[in-house]
Amino acid sequence: MGSHRYEKLYTSEAEEPRESFSSLLFFHQMSDVFKTGSERTLDEKDFLPLSEEHTSLSNTKKLQKKWNDEIAKSQESGRRPKLWKSVLKTISAREVAIIIFAEALNFLDRMIQPLLLAYLVSALSSDDRRHTLITYGVAVAMGVSPLIGAFGFHHRAYCSELFGIKVRSALKGLVYIKTLLLSKDTLVNVSSGRVIDLISNDVQRMVEAAFWFFPLTYVWLDIFLASFILVFFIGWQAVMGLIFLCVLVPYYAELSSMNALMCQRAAAETDQRLSLITEVVSGIRAIKAYAWESGYREKIRTKRRKEIGIIRRNTSVLSCIATLEYTSAPIATLLSIISLMLTGQPLTPSSVFLILSYVNILKRSVCSELAQGFLKTYEAYVSLSRIEDYLLLENLPLTPPYRLTEKKGYVERSPDILESPKNNLVDFTEATYDKNTNSRNDSERQENLRVSSLTHEQTKRKDTFILQDVEFDTVLKSFTAVTGPVGSGKSTLLSAIAGELSNVSGTISFSGTFVYVPQTAWVFSGTVRENILFGQPYDAIRYARTTEVCALDEDIRKFPNEDQTYVGERGVTLSGGQRARISLARAVYLDVDLYLLDDPLSAVDLNVSQHIMKNCIKGLLGNKTRLIAAHQEEHLKEADQVIALYEGRVLGKGKFFELQERGILNGSDRTVHHKVPKEIKLESGNNEKIVKGEDGMAQLVNEEKDFEISEEDRNSGNMSSKLYWNYFRSGISTLSIFATICFFLIAQGILVAPNVWLAFLVKEPPEEQGYQSTLIIYGCLVSASVVFVYVRAAVFFLVSLRCSERLHDKMVVAFLQAPMLFFDSNPEGRILNRFSMDIGCIDEILPPKFLLSIQLLLLLLTTFILPTVANPWLLIVFIPVAVLVCFITKYYLKTSRELKRLEVASRSPVLSHLAETMNGLDTIRTRRRQRAFEDKFYRHQDLHNQRSVMFKQGARWLAVRLSLLSCLLVIVVAIASILMSQDAAFAGLSLAYIIQAVVLTQITVRELADVETFMASVEQVMAYTKLDPEPGYKQEQLPPAQWPNEGNITLQDFSLTYYPGGPQVLKGINVSIKGGTKIGVAGRTGAGKSSIVAGLMRMPDPDGQVIVDGIKLKDLSIQAARRFISVLGQSPVIFGGPLRKNLDFEEQFEDADLWRVLEDVQLRDFVEKLDGRLNYELLEQGSNISVGERQLICLARVLLQRNQIVILDEPTANVDPDTEKTIWQVVRKMLKNSTVIIIAHRLHTIQDCDKILVFHDGNVSEYDSLDEASKYLV
Repeated sequence: MGSHRYEKLYTSEAEEPRESFSSLLFFHQMSDVFKTGSERTLDEKDFLPLSEEHTSLSNTKKLQKKWNDEIAKSQESGRRPKLWKSVLKTISAREVAIIIFAEALNFLDRMIQPLLLAYLVSALSSDDRRHTLITYGVAVAMGVSPLIGAFGFHHRAYCSELFGIKVRSALKGLVYIKTLLLSKDTLVNVSSGRVIDLISNDVQRMVEAAFWFFPLTYVWLDIFLASFILVFFIGWQAVMGLIFLCVLVPYYAELSSMNALMCQRAAAETDQRLSLITEVVSGIRAIKAYAWESGYREKIRTKRRKEIGIIRRNTSVLSCIATLEYTSAPIATLLSIISLMLTGQPLTPSSVFLILSYVNILKRSVCSELAQGFLKTYEAYVSLSRIEDYLLLENLPLTPPYRLTEKKGYVERSPDILESPKNNLVDFTEATYDKNTNSRNDSERQENLRVSSLTHEQTKRKDTFILQDVEFDTVLKSFTAVTGPVGSGKSTLLSAIAGELSNVSGTISFSGTFVYVPQTAWVFSGTVRENILFGQPYDAIRYARTTEVCALDEDIRKFPNEDQTYVGERGVTLSGGQRARISLARAVYLDVDLYLLDDPLSAVDLNVSQHIMKNCIKGLLGNKTRLIAAHQEEHLKEADQVIALYEGRVLGKGKFFELQERGILNGSDRTVHHKVPKEIKLESGNNEKIVKGEDGMAQLVNEEKDFEISEEDRNSGNMSSKLYWNYFRSGISTLSIFATICFFLIAQGILVAPNVWLAFLVKEPPEEQGYQSTLIIYGCLVSASVVFVYVRAAVFFLVSLRCSERLHDKMVVAFLQAPMLFFDSNPEGRILNRFSMDIGCIDEILPPKFLLSIQLLLLLLTTFILPTVANPWLLIVFIPVAVLVCFITKYYLKTSRELKRLEVASRSPVLSHLAETMNGLDTIRTRRRQRAFEDKFYRHQDLHNQRSVMFKQGARWLAVRLSLLSCLLVIVVAIASILMSQDAAFAGLSLAYIIQAVVLTQITVRELADVETFMASVEQVMAYTKLDPEPGYKQEQLPPAQWPNEGNITLQDFSLTYYPGGPQVLKGINVSIKGGTKIGVAGRTGAGKSSIVAGLMRMPDPDGQVIVDGIKLKDLSIQAARRFISVLGQSPVIFGGPLRKNLDFEEQFEDADLWRVLEDVQLRDFVEKLDGRLNYELLEQGSNISVGERQLICLARVLLQRNQIVILDEPTANVDPDTEKTIWQVVRKMLKNSTVIIIAHRLHTIQDCDKILVFHDGNVSEYDSLDEASKYLV
């Protein structure tokens, strides 16, 4: 969110170059792109600019207006607003006119072509072999007419596809805007997987739906006019086949409805699977630490089986549709032929092929366009309904008057009666902060913060109010601290004041600007400076002062590019303390009147904490009103007023010592301060090293290689045949593949057989045409074609799903076993793209596309084989045309593949940005940075749109050129039939098939190209199945029984590097820890304390040796080794699902054990009040409980395991002193025989430890008793 500008992707109408009519007609604008693509790999400068009408911003605002209008109308009429109505209203009159005109040309061709064929066959049937110019004119017209129709079809299709891309883009924009409008308590009940699914798979259906929707409006004209022509020229008997096709319409509607229902059920399962994947990505360190990979693999596989089961049941519906698409024409022709025979009408070549031609046309209209139109429209309707449900969630009350606005007198907010649109989507405006007009220069207009009768109830907790009748005032420019036990409502109170909760009653009043710093620090992808400025103008003096008071100067100096250093997604290159300080600096730089700070100092050590308290909170912000949630006694003593909360109520207010005297507050808090030993010299200048952060992530420094976010893999060149082979081999055996190919060929032969038999039938004398045996053979051939084509489709769908299921399973295994560097260097959106868009493509898009392309290819081969059998001289033309088609296709595919790969890659930034926004929503919203993040979302989406539009343009560029060749071929075959006086029956059959080639050739090549481009998803998934696992997974040796029985730990030359070329964050450490001892680990933030945890857990594998009870950890299976070491990190990790599964994931303990450990960590009373108690459903990341409660649950999980080696990384940072005291008593009691390593900032936490291990800059500066180590600890 920096101040830099992105390159403009689009052009306005005034800037767009005017193209000639022929250029537009032939899509010539893509010719230069294909020329460039054939010579080298495409890059950004080769792309065509995106027209303004196709930008995400313009399309989103257009749909947003229609949707808000629909909401307003629905409120007046008392009905539910319909998103599909708003979508349809976005189509412009110009688009409608283009579609109507283009389709009119295609419609005229469809109706005229059979008449031309009938005339030509009739002329060939006559005894007069002298053909007139009219006959030759008809032959030429048979090529020109489909060319005109092809132009109409391609431009109608292109216009429809562009409309679909615009709708997709607009819907993504609406979902993103809605996400920015949802309250915190509403959003926690919406799984992230659901939002990801909406913005990936659901919106993608709009592109396909738009292509197939418009034919639904004019298919009926085909049926009416074709029926009229057949009755006029042949009689009512010919219409019997058409009646059969019309009967299929409600059948297709029912099948489409069933398919839509299945898609809806599958989408619900997909939501859950993606939510699970999202949780795994965010909690992968905890999963690996507890060795839960197998359990999560099975959990994901179970969700996947349910999803695949629904999709598999849907294959019968898709198989029926695919079968009728190819067999309805033979059935309809059979019915018409039988009707003619039973009424005594002879079969003539002209009448038969007139029927066959119109039946083929109506087969395409009804069984292809109508069937697919119903299918895709129903699917789109279901997806729109899902998006509609999301858009109709109640909004957070719109920006309260006191929030981020210039002070214009006294403002009061009553959240329970505040009027605001509940569902409307709004335009965001940026907050502006002018420090020259800030309230500090006009203090008489400021008012105190007053909170009165503030109440917030958590509906899923029995009779529990998170906040209840909270009342307090703050004196202007005072420092107020809010404290209380875990779950008392501190964070909820600050969040309510910030306006982040919707179901709040009471009154909050304040005149002035404010900023809110949430408890969980949020850092976005960008530079350090961009994160601090957060869109504000750069003021060098204020910026320097901000970084100094937030204790960031030393850290910034160590970064390779100082404050221009890029921090990865979720701030992966920063420690927990650095993230917390950057989050605080972002607020301090803003210079507002009221600062709401939610426990901002819990992640830093004492000297940093004291520095920030003295120079920042009490110094730079001394003339501001400050409301801070805190536990630490030294912070409470500094406050002008302390508000003590208990179970959502105010227990007391006053000075710290007053509350202590009244018995409301007590406790002591001593903190570790690391003093650098004299013998260790601080490095400076170019020799600065980097250290490891509190959360185990590498911090970057000057000398070493910079940490980089990896670029998404972009393969180039052809999709190799090996890729296709590996795809099918992932699901079935080699023998099964060859058997399937043979069956496909046999089925195609049987499909063509009825028409070949019909060609022989019309050559028979009229009296022999009606033989019963003849009709029985004809009927049997038609019946056999139905059976074989159905089985062909069903087998292919089942094979494809089996391949998809196996690939997904392999990807999950590889993904769970991948090293931590993979997760740190790959954005979350990229990983989610594999499991959402790519798997969705392999599940739902690729199989029908693949089947269609194979069937079309076989039909196209038949189209060329039959005419050459009837007239071998046509090979003279067919071979050069086939060579030319292959050349053009190869030329096209070289660039098309690149465009598709780029289009696929451009989806990931969209998903990453959405995930990042959801993580930092409260910060974005309270700072009113929605517009900036919305604009960034549009930029990412515009890149995707640009590549999508070019890909569609490229497909039409190819289609037009292949249509030209096909039309030329029709003319050649027609004229050859005349010149060689070919038999009328076989001439008619040849022409009937070759006319299909006009459409078939370009459709077949386009579908084959689509398959190849969709195989990019298979390619990406297969790349993930081959991820290198952590080295320890290759070790199969298990430890002895009862290991470790003592807990002795020896580190020999123990060094750690987090990424190739990176710095050593631990440097040749040699330490021995006796089993059963308690070791305290101290040192400044970034000294390497948490790196010792990462090394012991082999995340990543360290250099040197770790020996536990005489066994080297590197010799053991990595999962087996991790199971015997319990780790509680500083940041608690909670997974969605029942509370009992968070405590006992592998179900090894009884309920009594769970209740006992909950009582030990002071959570029993809390859990007993929850709905379902141990079965209470925790939301993703434990978002429906407080941070302190999450940390206690994680501690209970560790205590429950009773391992011989336990590592506690500042486990009580987010709990109150009383709870902390009780917890440490429990730890000392329950883990008295275990080896316990305690990483701490506060002295009292480690004062009972047997030895203290002091770190500085990756080295051990002291390892001795507390008395000796106190020389280095203040």
